[in-house]
Amino acid sequence: MNAHPQWTDMCWEGVFAADFTLEHVRRRCGYLSRELQNRGEPCLVAYDTRFMANLFARDIYRMLERCSVPVSLASTPSPLPAVYNALVQRRASTALVVSARNKPYWYNGLVLLKPAGADTLRWPEHQDLEPSGNDSSFPLPPESFVQGETPGVGTTLDLRSLYLEMLVRHVDVELIRRSTMTIFVDPIHGTTAGYLPAIIGEQSQTMAIEINRETDPLFNKFTPLPVAANLVRLRKLVRESDSHLGLAFSADGTALGMVDKNGEQVDQLEITLLLASYLARQYRQKGTVVVPRPSGGEKLVTMAGLETWQKTHGLKLELVENANARIAEKLAQSPPDLLIGGTSEGGLIMGPYSFYPDALLAGLLMVELVARSAGNLRLHLDELRAGLAKE
Repeated sequence: MNAHPQWTDMCWEGVFAADFTLEHVRRRCGYLSRELQNRGEPCLVAYDTRFMANLFARDIYRMLERCSVPVSLASTPSPLPAVYNALVQRRASTALVVSARNKPYWYNGLVLLKPAGADTLRWPEHQDLEPSGNDSSFPLPPESFVQGETPGVGTTLDLRSLYLEMLVRHVDVELIRRSTMTIFVDPIHGTTAGYLPAIIGEQSQTMAIEINRETDPLFNKFTPLPVAANLVRLRKLVRESDSHLGLAFSADGTALGMVDKNGEQVDQLEITLLLASYLARQYRQKGTVVVPRPSGGEKLVTMAGLETWQKTHGLKLELVENANARIAEKLAQSPPDLLIGGTSEGGLIMGPYSFYPDALLAGLLMVELVARSAGNLRLHLDELRAGLAKE
C-alpha cells in the first residue's frame, strides 16, 4: 500500500464586500492563472452555498479559461471532500474553491488545493496585487460572460455523482437499508444537503429525515459548525421522536456532530474512538488513532482507561497538541500508519479510505455501526465511557 496522494490546502478569507470583493478575487486569481498556465494542468473551480459563491466561481472559471488554463466548473455547490475526491480520481490536478469553509456567514474566501510540492502555486503577497500598468496581467472575463453566458456542458463536472459513488463503495449501504431505523440529519444549510438521504434511498426501511436543508447563505446566522449551540433543534427532535441517531455536518462537509437517542451530543473523542474500534473489530483495520489532546471540558477520561482501550482493540492512540501536523506525518508514511485522525477543526480522516476530512463518510460508518447493533448506539457509548473512566 502506497502513501496517500498529498494535496496542500491554502485559504484566503475575508469579510464579504470589505476584503472579499470582485476586484480582490480577480487579482488573486489573475496572479495564480499565470502559474497554472505554465503548468498546463487542469484546474477545477468549485463553490459552496455562501452568498454569490456560484457567481464568483463562474467569474473565476471564465478568467482561467481566457488565460488558456484547462478548467472545469462544478455543476452544483460541493462539499470539500467531494472536491478532493475529484482530484483523487484525476479529474483535475488543482482546485480553486469559493468557500470560507466554516467561518461565520459574513466571510467568504478561496481555498486552493494544490499538489504537495507545488511551491510556486501560492497566494500572492500584497505587493504582487498592485496594478502593474498592464491590464492583461489581470484579464476580465469575456464579454459573453458579462452578458450571462453559461459554461458549456463539456466544461462542467458533476462532483456529486462521483462523490456518491465513492461513499457507496466504502459503506455497507444494503445493511443500512435493511435496518429499521430513523435518523435525523442536519446539513446546517450547507453543501451536504440531500447526500445522505440520496444514499439510503426512498425504498429503504431506514428513514433519513433532513432538517435545515434549504440553501441559506447566512446559515440562519449561525457559524456553520456542528457545535452544541447549533444542535438544539436536532437534539430535541431525536429525543422526542424516539429516533436512533442524529447527525450534523459542517457547511463544508468536513466536521461531524452526533446525537444519541437520548438527545445527548457525543463529543469528538468518543466519535473517534467508536469509529476506530468499529473499523478494528468489523474490518480488521489497524493503525494509529490521532486526536487532539482533550482541553478539559470532555467527559471523564483516565490514562489507565485509554491504555486499556488500546490493548483491547490492538490500536495505538496518540493525544497530541498539533493533531493536524501529526496526521500529515502519518499519511506521508509508506505504508500510511493512520487509522483515524481527528483534526483540530473537528474533521475526521479515515486513513484506509481518504487523506482528507470527510464527515459524510464518517457519519455513514456510524450509521452502519448502529445498524449492526440493532439501533442501540447507547450500549456502545456506555461501554466506552465506563472503560475510559477506569482508574
